[in-house]
Amino acid sequence: MELIFRKPTGKDLDALDKVMLVISDKSADRDKMGQLIEKINTDPQKYLLVAEDSSTGTICGSLLGVVFEDICGDCRPILLIENVAVLPEYQRKGVGTAMFEEIERWGKEMDCHYEILVSGMQRTGAHKFYEALNFFEVKGFKKYL
Repeated sequence: MELIFRKPTGKDLDALDKVMLVISDKSADRDKMGQLIEKINTDPQKYLLVAEDSSTGTICGSLLGVVFEDICGDCRPILLIENVAVLPEYQRKGVGTAMFEEIERWGKEMDCHYEILVSGMQRTGAHKFYEALNFFEVKGFKKYL
């Protein structure tokens, strides 16, 4: 399988929402989702990546990378990775690994000196995958209402 990595467009809303349902319990508001995609795509410090199966045109995975500044040491930025999801029928086929390779390539291009991954505590199967990619120490978070 050959993957294409790109930023989503307005035409991708339904397909992207299907991917996000892997990690979310309800569909996104399409209008708001479309507005946020436009906003994210114009911010040079954000990369909303979609993985597309080139043979079928299926958006099979996505993740969000955000670069933020760090004021200590040599003051190089940090890459935050969030909203990692792969359609169940594409899991264990290299899509997740390839998405991380792409976002890490971008992070290096942005001169990041390390990365942080955020993942829900309940996603224990995903955590095993992340550990295989050398991410460690899953911590809890406080959800603001």
